[in-house]
Amino acid sequence: MIREANKHDMPELLQMMRDYSTQTPVPALQAAAMHDEAHVANLMTQMMAGRGFVLIDNKFRGFIAALITTNVWCPEVYELHELAWWVKPEHRNGTVGGRLWKEFDRLATDLIDDGRIDVAVTAVMAKNTWIDYTKRGYSPMQATFFRVH
Repeated sequence: MIREANKHDMPELLQMMRDYSTQTPVPALQAAAMHDEAHVANLMTQMMAGRGFVLIDNKFRGFIAALITTNVWCPEVYELHELAWWVKPEHRNGTVGGRLWKEFDRLATDLIDDGRIDVAVTAVMAKNTWIDYTKRGYSPMQATFFRVH
């Protein structure tokens, strides 16, 4: 079952965020010493309290976190950004990831319909180009590129 996370899920969420960070392509973000667990917990708490949402699989196999923020150029425009979508590697051939995303999409649509946000933004990692969001009603906006030392 997919549900909204609560404060009692924080230890599992923090562990999954640590696991998530080890698979980023940016080496500086992979370093455990770079992570401020209190900061991550605070941000998760804010999302759980209404500044977005955190969805979790009730067996702690994965999560998706989304943050509501204003547009950097137009502060009257509210955006929902998927920040992290993580499924434990041993469960990636199952349905957990898809069920998490479907609930993300349902909640994002509700927030748009209710007028709380103007746009929902989701992303796909370069390694996962097989996800075609256009089939789910999303339009491509940009591609992100990065460079590290």
